[in-house]
Amino acid sequence: MIERNGDWLSARVGDEIMMMSPEHGKYIGMNEVGARIWELIETPRDAATLYAELQREFDVSPMDCETEVNIFLAEMEKHGAISRS
Repeated sequence: MIERNGDWLSARVGDEIMMMSPEHGKYIGMNEVGARIWELIETPRDAATLYAELQREFDVSPMDCETEVNIFLAEMEKHGAISRS
């Protein structure tokens, strides 16, 4: 399961989301796809469900989707914004 972690505050700016963690003193900007992932994991979900939803919404192959989403999630996990179990 993928879920949000910590005290991250977020605000949509056009197609992007800007995030801030007062606890960690970090700022993160997300493009349209990253913003959509952040919205989707507002409710914890498994990776397969996340991939399927993104493939329905964006023109991306299953292999590219999984690869790119995993890179994004690893980066978010490194910043303490999400956890995966």
